[in-house]
Amino acid sequence: MPKVINTNPLRKGLGFPGRGILPIRQQDLLNREQSSEAIQTVTYNPETMVMEIVFNKRGTYAYLNVPPDVFADFNTAGSRGTYFNLYIRNSGYEYERIA
Repeated sequence: MPKVINTNPLRKGLGFPGRGILPIRQQDLLNREQSSEAIQTVTYNPETMVMEIVFNKRGTYAYLNVPPDVFADFNTAGSRGTYFNLYIRNSGYEYERIA
């Protein structure tokens, strides 16, 4: 049975109509090809919990201490740009511009 990882309060029914409390599968942590007006590519390292986002116009940023379930939701969102704006940008994650 997969280990349940649920550190995102948004997945506990507090406003995000996501998948609820579900196990995080390894495939959820692999980058998914998706076209976006704002985001070019996304990578995630589950060991360091660092998510790197290459924006089309703003450069590359590393977001620190991003839980696996937040990345999984972001990675499978219908719109990565919308998910980023609602649940990552202003959620208090430390970040740094790396390029």
